[in-house]
Amino acid sequence: MYTVDIHSNKETKEIAKSELDIAISFARKDKDKLLKVIVGYGSKSNKHIIKTYILEYLLELKDKKQIKDYIEGENLDIFNPKYMNFKYGFRIKKKKKRTKNPGVIYIIL
Repeated sequence: MYTVDIHSNKETKEIAKSELDIAISFARKDKDKLLKVIVGYGSKSNKHIIKTYILEYLLELKDKKQIKDYIEGENLDIFNPKYMNFKYGFRIKKKKKRTKNPGVIYIIL
């Protein structure tokens, strides 16, 4: 699993998007099927600016068939409807599922 942190240096939305595109390219080059993106969850400002922007962008990528799917870390729960509809849960380790990190998004390439 390839991991990228796109919120640690107070990036703008555009820089975060660019870093995500680069991470997707690197993960594909390494033939990874799963990309873990750390987006933060707005703990300091209680705003999810980068996370919200990235989720909108991921929806576009999914619609264009450039990624297979994605799921937010807080939805990694077997009783969560989003997780129930997520076909790729087997790709995420059980340990990661127990933490339910709201600042992480898992992307299936």
